[in-house]
Amino acid sequence: MEVQVVYCALAVEDKLRCRNRLIHIFLFIEAAKIRNNLKWRFFREDSRKMTYLCANLSNMEKTVIKNISIGDELLIGQVINTNAAWLGEHLSEAGYQLDSTLTIGDSEKAILDAFNACMDADLVLVTGGLGPTADDITKPTVCKFFDTELVFCQAAYDNLVSLFKRRGFQMSERNRGQAMLPKSCEYIPNTYGTAPCMWLEKNGVSFVFMPGVPFEMKGIFTDELLPRIKERFHALPYEKRVIMTTGIGESFLADKIKDWEDALPEFLSLAYLPQYGMVRLRLSGRHEDVRMLHETLDREVAKLVDLISEYIFAMEDQSIERTVFDLLKNKGMTFASAESCTGGNIAHVITLIPGSSEVFKGTAVTYATSMKTKVLGVPSETINKFGVVSQQVVENMATSVRNLMEADFGVATTGVAGPSGGTEENPVGTVWIGVASPKGVVSRRFNFGKDRENVINRATIAAYEMLRQQIID
Repeated sequence: MEVQVVYCALAVEDKLRCRNRLIHIFLFIEAAKIRNNLKWRFFREDSRKMTYLCANLSNMEKTVIKNISIGDELLIGQVINTNAAWLGEHLSEAGYQLDSTLTIGDSEKAILDAFNACMDADLVLVTGGLGPTADDITKPTVCKFFDTELVFCQAAYDNLVSLFKRRGFQMSERNRGQAMLPKSCEYIPNTYGTAPCMWLEKNGVSFVFMPGVPFEMKGIFTDELLPRIKERFHALPYEKRVIMTTGIGESFLADKIKDWEDALPEFLSLAYLPQYGMVRLRLSGRHEDVRMLHETLDREVAKLVDLISEYIFAMEDQSIERTVFDLLKNKGMTFASAESCTGGNIAHVITLIPGSSEVFKGTAVTYATSMKTKVLGVPSETINKFGVVSQQVVENMATSVRNLMEADFGVATTGVAGPSGGTEENPVGTVWIGVASPKGVVSRRFNFGKDRENVINRATIAAYEMLRQQIID
């Protein structure tokens, strides 16, 4: 193949990071896509010196991005570190991958150790430790690491004055100190709060410091940082598919699709994400050829569906109750629930969905045995003969609540959530679930283990899956 020479201009800082791939390089290529032996010729705007750079586009390395989350509150469990998860998700959507995250306390040693540990990255995203209080020591530590000093930043101060004025508060001297920034940093405005955002470089590694308050971090990242990252770092297109399954355990599912998984192209990866009563499968990939990536994902997902169709309840990342909601709404149908061991959880999760009144009539939480008779009309003779945790009782409950609330479907649960109350016949974790429909009533016995919360959540999911099956039958 003939070597193509492409001329372009390079308008960047004096220091070009060769190991950082195409960072800061802007190319205008008139020739067709060439995947091998491509030579780029470009000029430095300052010196006009000719330089040559060779690259293999198809094997371009990904940008290495790491995260450091600072705060004692994260380590003691007082605050959950949602920032790292959010960054990982939004970086992936933009074509990047978060390689690792470190959660550290508010100490100079911990911060310096973390900075040094990330010197093999291209970009380090740091959150937290930028507040006005004494325990927020990130900025002085940054100065020590980057061999610089704190200086007054007029732009940061003006931003603080504007923020306090908009909120109708008087700015204190402590807040004024937040306008003191490392001399060598690039200041990035924070229109969401008082903590500054800073961009610094050391030995070719970019460090970006953001506030730890989630809504501030998210706003700054979306508005200010992501556009800068896209300008300076190469993104490898990313795409994913999510398949939601229930009724089969993770290990059994893995065995069932092993041959398919082993044959996946090397640029695709499959993740198993189990949770209460279900397994979420994520098939994702990164590739320069966006069209090829998209078509390959579609083709592989079609193969997967053929293998496990009976266990799939959604072809996107959504809950089982959302799937049931959509099905019922599309059919113009409704359901009601009669709950014992789930304690109203079936009703709770559906009513979190806006507009759920279109499909959900209501619930009867008949927790006490006597209420099953008094509210739902379950004969006391049935309860005495078969026991409150039985097929006969749950089917009676499902039928009764369907009739009582004039719904198309009635869903009922009765069981032993634990940790006490189990018997030899019905040990802890035993749950009977029934679904009544215009065609009749179906029921099934489950055992969801000994953890009370696990029993409640898994029973809820199982109830919705049984309801879904009756809706589509």
